[in-house]
Amino acid sequence: MTNKEFTIRATEQAEKNFEKIKASIKGLYEILNINFADNDDEFYLEAGEDNLMGLYQNFIELLTNEYGLRQLVKKVNRSEINLDIVLNELEEEITEE
Repeated sequence: MTNKEFTIRATEQAEKNFEKIKASIKGLYEILNINFADNDDEFYLEAGEDNLMGLYQNFIELLTNEYGLRQLVKKVNRSEINLDIVLNELEEEITEE
């Protein structure tokens, strides 16, 4: 595989990943609307929307910061940054109280 072919494949894969991320964010937004739209307490809907918008905004800022992104990738490759997100930690903290 030539450098040009590698670049084309890598770019296509990155574009596919980006589209999947956008679709996931959109799907989560729709789930929030389904679950909380008819609820009198809109706090959770607004909080979820704010978090999704913040996620997308930060993701776009990360992608447009080319130099910083390259440095971040290097840190990830050197295991200087933990990529794990433990989603059940909050649930465990609540049940312990």
